[in-house]
Amino acid sequence: MSTLETTEKLIDLIKFREFTESKDYLEQSVKFIQDAIKEGIASRGIAVIGLSGGTSPREIYNRLTVSGDCTSIKWEKVYFFCVDERYIEKTSKDSIYDLISGTIFQNEPMSKLMNNNFIHPNTSLPLKECIQQYSLDLSLLLTKSSGIIDLVTLGMGEDGHIASIFPNGTVSPTERSEMVYHTTTDRFAIHDRITTSIKTLSQAYYKLFFMNGSKKKQVWDEMTTDTLNINRWPAQQIILSKNTHVHYLA
Repeated sequence: MSTLETTEKLIDLIKFREFTESKDYLEQSVKFIQDAIKEGIASRGIAVIGLSGGTSPREIYNRLTVSGDCTSIKWEKVYFFCVDERYIEKTSKDSIYDLISGTIFQNEPMSKLMNNNFIHPNTSLPLKECIQQYSLDLSLLLTKSSGIIDLVTLGMGEDGHIASIFPNGTVSPTERSEMVYHTTTDRFAIHDRITTSIKTLSQAYYKLFFMNGSKKKQVWDEMTTDTLNINRWPAQQIILSKNTHVHYLA
């Protein structure tokens, strides 16, 4: 496939929104997630949302359950899971567990729902057992949800990684059959990672990328204009699975 063909195909499949004001970016991002939640509850009586880490979504998560149309949502019907995690103590400030528990579940009544409605890797277990248990927990959640993930939030690092799926691995992410698996990185602070697979992420109905700043936008543009190479650019597979949205704060 030529660069031009790939560019046209990828760009055509992306719904890109650029924001110049932080207030609009936060409000519209919260609204997008809340709307996806309401759609899921209306159609199946349950909503399943996968959440990424990083700095970009923190303020969005802070507002999700306390602003916008939050009072109309039956939060006991909403289940959240981590799209990836660092293999460290969950109380570490570097963990995605800490990010989500300290934002989405920080206030009543959400704090009472955290044990049942927040699915996350148990990093106190040995790594292999942690992955096996998280795979089982996610499988049970998806069974409850008729196999449907309503939305996943994602970001893309300056190296091109998404979740903890890093570029140029020895095995292409499309060849991974596991729902959850172990990855490593020497570029970032925490070496051992746990990630959901590209297949799992791609099956979500909505995929919402958060992007802040010109450097991230430059990498995103490079990815969308490069030839198709999922091992180099895992986000290309997400885009090809359709219904991919980007909220970019310039």
